[in-house]
Amino acid sequence: MKVFSFRQLDRKAFDSRIKSDTVKNTERWIGFFLGPALVATSYATVSGAYLNLFYTDVLHIGSIGAGLFLALMPVFSKVLDAITNVFMGRVVDSTVSRQGKARPWILLSGPLMFVSLILLFMVPVSANTLLTAVWVTCSYNLYFCVSYTMYNLSNVVTLPLSTRDSKKRDTLAMAQSIGINMVPGLILAVIFPSFIQPYIGVDQGKWIRVMFMMAFLAVVGTLLQYFFIRERVTEEGGTEKEKSVMPVSLKDQVKGCLGSRYWVLIMVALLAYYLCHNVGVNSMLYYANWVVGTYNDGKTLTLLNMVGQALLGPGVLVIWPLVRKVGKQKLFVGCGMISVAGGLLGMFYGSSFMAALGALTLRSIGELPVTYLMLSVLADALDHVEYKAGFRCDGFSSSVYSIIITVSAGVGLGILNLGLSQSGYIAPLSDGSWVEQTAAVKNFLIFATFGFPAVGALIIAIVFGFFNLEKTLPEMQEEIKKRRGEA
Repeated sequence: MKVFSFRQLDRKAFDSRIKSDTVKNTERWIGFFLGPALVATSYATVSGAYLNLFYTDVLHIGSIGAGLFLALMPVFSKVLDAITNVFMGRVVDSTVSRQGKARPWILLSGPLMFVSLILLFMVPVSANTLLTAVWVTCSYNLYFCVSYTMYNLSNVVTLPLSTRDSKKRDTLAMAQSIGINMVPGLILAVIFPSFIQPYIGVDQGKWIRVMFMMAFLAVVGTLLQYFFIRERVTEEGGTEKEKSVMPVSLKDQVKGCLGSRYWVLIMVALLAYYLCHNVGVNSMLYYANWVVGTYNDGKTLTLLNMVGQALLGPGVLVIWPLVRKVGKQKLFVGCGMISVAGGLLGMFYGSSFMAALGALTLRSIGELPVTYLMLSVLADALDHVEYKAGFRCDGFSSSVYSIIITVSAGVGLGILNLGLSQSGYIAPLSDGSWVEQTAAVKNFLIFATFGFPAVGALIIAIVFGFFNLEKTLPEMQEEIKKRRGEA
């Protein structure tokens, strides 16, 4: 693959505004918190339940192909996304520029996300279901497989490339996790169901206006992130030196990553978590509408989300002291089992609103390390790959990470849509009227909301029982520095 140099960005106007050799608060809170938070807020509104709600309740396309279109289209799209992720990973690894190898692609992704996100909702109103299906498929792939893949893969790489200081990476990971989880979580948990969803209802024009603002947030977010982060690890080799070095082949990168048991373990944990998590998150909106609340009542989902995520906010204040006291490994295992307990409570008593609140509270406690430390653990695993293989695999690893996220999102959504179709889900009419769902639909939604996340949490706890990298990480990093010095 050819080297991407981005000569157009050589001017100082495109340089990072971060000049410090060490991570400071400006980089942490603008580059790793605010920028990703704005992009994540935009993405969160279209990545799961709300886009699916638009398809089923506004466009009324849930019945196309006896429900198979919405069940299979996201899955097939994510297979395509897997291919574009691998390609994009190679592109990032082959990028050598004054601005680093990830930052240029973050900058380019902004306008692409803006256009493709709007097209998701500008579906022509037509009696021709084929035309509708084609538009939905094309716009879905343009956003998820092209523009967001370009951003997300580059974004994942920025953390391990920011610094080799593991403690600094932990703080950056927490800031980034707050941005990509808490900010969109607050908006989707409180503002969207309480104010925006009742306003837009089933009016496509209102959906488009709201999503135009979401698209604008994505552009602002990419600009802030581009200008307020720095790739210190990329800078170690020097731009001119790296221009003469061919990128490590994909075959060697695969071999290098698979040679690290920690890399394999973290990818297994990520796959289990995101697949089960996506089913649970996407079903929450339907669960609130039909099991413990009434359709689009503007309060049930808000209360569930507020309680279910209430401890994630203050949790950031205790997660760092807990890491220093018990370590990442024990924290992941212990919290994983707490999350399992919450899932069991929800499965057995999911028809009770109070039991649901208790179950979601336990889940939020259990998800603290996954929310704030997963990217830091991934960065640790990438250091282990470099220690074992002798070269870095940031782009390829980011590809695998992004593939896991995107494919699990599609499969999770497909599982939800297939379950809704097979259990007999009845969508509201265009005038907003609706009928009560059957017991089969409600039971499926209870299991989807609580059962799937419990399975993912159990696998997380088991996997991290074998993830004992912390003790040897400082020695490995010192060895890596010596090797690069000799080179």
